[in-house]
Amino acid sequence: MTSVQRVSFRVLQMNLNHCWTAQQLLQQTMAERSVDLAIISDYHRAASDVQHWVSSTDGKCAVLLNRSSNAAISATGCGFGFAWVRIGAVALYSCYCTPNCSNDEFDTFLCGLEASIRNAQAASADIVVAGDFNSHSAEWGSASEDLRGALLSNFAAALDLLVCNEGTTPTYHRVNASSVIDVTFARTSRREQPLVTDWTVLSEINSASDHDYIEFMVNDSRGSHHNPFRRPETASGWAVKKLSTEKLSEYWNECGQPSILDNANADDHAAQLQKFLFDACEAAMPCRTVFKGRRAMHWWSDAIAVLRAETIAARRQYQRAGRRANQDGRTAAFEVYNQKRKDLRTAIRWA
Repeated sequence: MTSVQRVSFRVLQMNLNHCWTAQQLLQQTMAERSVDLAIISDYHRAASDVQHWVSSTDGKCAVLLNRSSNAAISATGCGFGFAWVRIGAVALYSCYCTPNCSNDEFDTFLCGLEASIRNAQAASADIVVAGDFNSHSAEWGSASEDLRGALLSNFAAALDLLVCNEGTTPTYHRVNASSVIDVTFARTSRREQPLVTDWTVLSEINSASDHDYIEFMVNDSRGSHHNPFRRPETASGWAVKKLSTEKLSEYWNECGQPSILDNANADDHAAQLQKFLFDACEAAMPCRTVFKGRRAMHWWSDAIAVLRAETIAARRQYQRAGRRANQDGRTAAFEVYNQKRKDLRTAIRWA
């Protein structure tokens, strides 16, 4: 019998509000939190790395795979308002629908998305559907409900998709108001474990957008013979850039040239030479290390980290001023917050 193991990978869901700074910070946040995959709405610009980026046909949403992740994409697809990738037995959808479209246009978008998902179901894939639908319903924590929310709820019910949102923490903030419009759905044929766990709104991390990061784990079960997420414990080969000619010379002087074997065939001589070269490499170079996936972006620095923290503090002050309904205080707090955002954006551009 094939053993079954549980394999998890980390996903970050985010609406970038078409902001360049937010897209830069997204990549840094993925590195800091060892995120494997990002589900993105309203991005600023498509990534040039097409092997790790899949976008919708209208250019409004995308899926981004972290380069340092060992997750393997086996299939991709896209349509109007959605893009998807398949990793192992899971198909992950990134979705976005603008608040400016009509209810009929929203229904048409859902019909196209449903057709794509049913095709993925035929391929025996579990489903994660996430994004900014600009729809309101109490099912995912909204304080109000609208027709789009009802349409989205019916869409999810028809596909046996369950809401993964937990609590009523807002995912979107604007002046003196907030709401829950970023939603995560999941469907799995395995009843012994949930497909999505640890769903959290990361409201304490500055995203440079009017939306907060959403983080969750996707749990994929499969036979142990098929695990595209397994990270190697050791790396083969040596770090050639760290070659020490002094140590190589010491090894050569100590061991000398390999002796010629008597009555040996070509395979024996080749094996002896291979061992000699292997020992020389061991003596002169360290082994390569396995990258753990927490490398910062090239522009990241302690100074930018301080600016990001100051921006978070300024945003909290601005939100508190809004709740107190003090117009003068709110205006002053907004000016400070806006300046901190500009300082952060400028620092990243010039880094």
